[in-house]
Amino acid sequence: MVATVPIYIALLSWITGAAPRPRPLVFAGLAGGFLGVGILMAPSLHFRVGETRHPGIGMLILLVSSFLWSVGSLYSRNAKNADSPFVAASQQMICGGMLLVITGFVSNERFQPHALTALSVWAWIYLVLIGAIIGFTAYIFLLRHCDPAKVSTYAYVNPIVAVILGAFFAGEKLSGRSLLATALIIGSVAIVITAQQFTAKSAPPISAALAEAD
Repeated sequence: MVATVPIYIALLSWITGAAPRPRPLVFAGLAGGFLGVGILMAPSLHFRVGETRHPGIGMLILLVSSFLWSVGSLYSRNAKNADSPFVAASQQMICGGMLLVITGFVSNERFQPHALTALSVWAWIYLVLIGAIIGFTAYIFLLRHCDPAKVSTYAYVNPIVAVILGAFFAGEKLSGRSLLATALIIGSVAIVITAQQFTAKSAPPISAALAEAD
């Protein structure tokens, strides 16, 4: 469901005027990437008959969350914020952390120190350093300086990275489905990037357009 983020961002950027109308190749690339993620994640989308919890509710929550993430990403491009992407990232992390703490108390969740293991601590350190400090800060920086549709293709690349890491460190086997999905996703991302670069080269400079108008 998170793979819908690039589609949301491309459409919202066009609707709000933050970016020109995407070329047909961009839409094709976004659709291909979404299909590739669907093929990659298909084995985990099977549901048992008679489950008490409706899986559609979780999917709906993820779709709404992805939409809100896309809206927030576009809003952060022009919002009055700190110049430093590190400060901007830390502000969002602090607010998000406070909301999660409040949600945890409301849902009666408690911290259990005895459940901590060396593996979980190292995983937490990795998420803080790589995922939050480096990854999210880079995302904020790219949103301010690059095309939103191009930046949002990270949602297509993440599953591929997860599959590769699982194969190297967890001994997971790469199936034909995984290889097909990987090729489709990489090709789709390449299409989006190439189409955006072609649009940027073919579009006349703003100064030239203004001079012609005068």
